[in-house]
Amino acid sequence: MDPQLLIVFVILGVTVALIITEAFRIDVVAILAMLSLAWAGSITPQQARSGFSSNAVLAIIAVMVMGRGLYKSGITEKIANFILQVAGTGRRQIISTVSVTVGLMSGLMQNLGAAALFLPVMTGISKREKISISSLLMPMGFAALLGGTLTMVGTSSLIVLNDLLTARGLPPFGLFSVLPIGLVLLLMGVAYFSVLGPYVLPSKREESESTSPGQKLLNVWGLSDTIYTFRIPTGSSLVGKSAEESQMGATYNVNLLEVYDDQSSDYDIWHQVRFEEGQHIVVQGRDADIEAFRAAHDLQLTEAKDKANVGANGGYLEVVVPARSSLVGKTLREVPLRETYNAQVVLFFSGSEVIEEGLADRVIQAGDTMVLHAKWESLQFFRESEDFIVVTPVQYDLKKPEKAWLAVASFAGAIGIVLSLDLPISIGFLTGAVAMILGGVLTIEEAYRAIEWKVVFLISGLIPIGIAMEESGAASVIAETLVGVVQGVHPFFILFALGILMTIFSLIMSNVAATVLMVPLVLEMAQNVAGLSSQVLVLQVGLCAANSFILPTHHVNALLMTPGGYQVPDYLRAGSILSLIFVTITSSMLYVFYM
Repeated sequence: MDPQLLIVFVILGVTVALIITEAFRIDVVAILAMLSLAWAGSITPQQARSGFSSNAVLAIIAVMVMGRGLYKSGITEKIANFILQVAGTGRRQIISTVSVTVGLMSGLMQNLGAAALFLPVMTGISKREKISISSLLMPMGFAALLGGTLTMVGTSSLIVLNDLLTARGLPPFGLFSVLPIGLVLLLMGVAYFSVLGPYVLPSKREESESTSPGQKLLNVWGLSDTIYTFRIPTGSSLVGKSAEESQMGATYNVNLLEVYDDQSSDYDIWHQVRFEEGQHIVVQGRDADIEAFRAAHDLQLTEAKDKANVGANGGYLEVVVPARSSLVGKTLREVPLRETYNAQVVLFFSGSEVIEEGLADRVIQAGDTMVLHAKWESLQFFRESEDFIVVTPVQYDLKKPEKAWLAVASFAGAIGIVLSLDLPISIGFLTGAVAMILGGVLTIEEAYRAIEWKVVFLISGLIPIGIAMEESGAASVIAETLVGVVQGVHPFFILFALGILMTIFSLIMSNVAATVLMVPLVLEMAQNVAGLSSQVLVLQVGLCAANSFILPTHHVNALLMTPGGYQVPDYLRAGSILSLIFVTITSSMLYVFYM
């Protein structure tokens, strides 16, 4: 055996073993594989670094930026609201509705674009409905891959397949030639997660996923126990008064956090709001002060809401007063936090103790810590002000609904460029991303922060493996061995074996490269195998090149890996069964209906 061929097989085997065992982070493994192939001389230095300028990597970078822009403009929130109206709030209904929608979109656009559009949508639904994000993203991503088999332009392997047939003087397939198979595959994927989802999807992640910084802050300072929800009954002395007129802060030392009605409509507490009967108010303070306030206005205690998300337009943050702050030496009464910055102090910590008495007249000293309840739009001020050091991570971005039309136009334009012009997906998507930046949907700094570099290095490191497989002849050896083994075997098992081989190739090299490699071989095979047409064989090649569920090596899976908190075993568990079903369906339908 050629030594270079042996080296490629060894590096490939070690890489797959490291990915499966997770001995190192998957992006580190990918970079090690790339460097090992270059050190061994299996690929040139230019080929080793070609992954960083590849179509797939640049497209992923652009998709991440556009996804952030759609989130910033509020588009994803509107889509999420519509999905919840149509599907309801059940996990299965949401997964089924989104999967069908994403799958149908993937039939006419790049599956990466469909997945990118719905990634922030699913994240928003997860937070609102308290559904684990790990149980939502994988079905959505797999549906995007399955939907690519609906048409001959839905996935790169089928597009290339038609190009190869035309170049050889053979008739290409029509746009909807694979539609029956694609529909069965998509519906099978939806049914698969509806029935087996609880068993194959990862269980709910730990506190890091379910506990927000606001909730952690409340837990650390014990503030959850000081928050109460009351209903204003008919005849309450609070009716008709504003927060200031009720003297809740000045007399009772009670903070108003939220006001909402039975229709769950939130009122803006930072502006002049007058209390009405039937409203619910959320307040914070010491037990004795709260009880005095309740008794004075005859309020009714009700079941508390989720205290981590109290206030639809406000949140919590912890700040420390630095020595250079202009607040040092002033009292809280002299600092117009509420009037100027839409914020109020819910806890004041000074001199190793929590200050509860005489808070308004307390002189601020360097090193004092305050927990503030502030309007979301004010959080940026505290993050940038020299008077405060923000301790809590600020996870809020000011939405720009006025830019919604520009975000949609940029995203749609990017898809249109890819579909209508003979340009790579990376050029189309980068054009859309730059349009969002130039249009002010998001800043260039926000665009850089939107990029998940783990995914970029993962895909960049894996692409040279496919190059080495082609350059060394390793892929040809595997393919030719299979062709020799299946000679004389029943046509169905030939299709099945070919599907398994293409599935393996899809995990270690690009589906385009695998298709280019296999089409000439199967066309030769068709001349020597009775009962199988060349069209059936090449269709199996193009379809199963999209069967990339077992490892997070496909760019759609890689895109969702970090947001979903997935690990390699999660893909192995859910993807292995799905991949086997995929090959079985394509083999059966091609044998029965396309022969």
